[in-house]
Amino acid sequence: MKLCCPSEVAVETHELICRESRLAGVVRFIFWCSILAIAVIVGWQFGNPWLMWPARILFIVMIPLMLKDVVAQFRGTNWVLRISSNGVWINLTSYRDKVSDRVSVVWLDYREIASAGRHTESYTTPSEMTGTGSASQGSISGDTSWHDVFLEIRLNHEQTSELQAVLSNVRSQAASVQGPTEQSLLPRQHFPVWLVEPAVLRITWTSGHGIVVGPRIVKALARLETNIPLAGPTQRKRPNWTKLAVHDRDELARELVHVHGARWEAVALLVRGGNIPYAEANALVQRFEEEGIR
Repeated sequence: MKLCCPSEVAVETHELICRESRLAGVVRFIFWCSILAIAVIVGWQFGNPWLMWPARILFIVMIPLMLKDVVAQFRGTNWVLRISSNGVWINLTSYRDKVSDRVSVVWLDYREIASAGRHTESYTTPSEMTGTGSASQGSISGDTSWHDVFLEIRLNHEQTSELQAVLSNVRSQAASVQGPTEQSLLPRQHFPVWLVEPAVLRITWTSGHGIVVGPRIVKALARLETNIPLAGPTQRKRPNWTKLAVHDRDELARELVHVHGARWEAVALLVRGGNIPYAEANALVQRFEEEGIR
């Protein structure tokens, strides 16, 4: 294992580069342009200023930000995994992070990789959070179902303390290109690599939280299979959020924050599932954010 700066990454002619899908970014941009444009046109057509002017303001503010995000996806810094002939390079930062040459890449030689495989996580969160001053009362409003797919890399050693330190450092110093306005409008900031156990890394491949990595994970696994064993697919299906034990609920909330940057969903889960005040749930999520990668 070698931790290095992006400038030290050795590029091979026939390597397989896996990155955040540029097509998905373009489709998302077109979708929101269409939605906002339709709202403006309908408001103008029916003489409804309450619809037209908010939609026009959102269009003026949101579209340039989303265009900036799409442009970032076409930069050379947009890559998650590079599969070469001797090993793999893993980028620990997101394409939305400010470009820098700090230590943020890990090199894994095939000799230290025990196996690679596909892992999926299925779970639910509250569809909405009623009330902000205290725990919500009354009937449950509904569920949102999530299905996340990860590329799981299992090492044949547990000497990953330096990697864990870099992951935490990348998170704490992640100077995202997003400002406060962008954070509320653009797809959320995420952290592509997750050290689940000392010997197990997961790379988010697809998720309803807005992450789509290409090419498909089957192609990445097929390329890896020429050099390392493949493990059988694994899956974890959590109970409905209303039935989670306290420890499991807090664990899911922590993962929502650490893996997907899903702060709102984590707070809603704690408020609705834990029946605790909003302020207390928000403070707990903030503590999760300050803990760093676990």
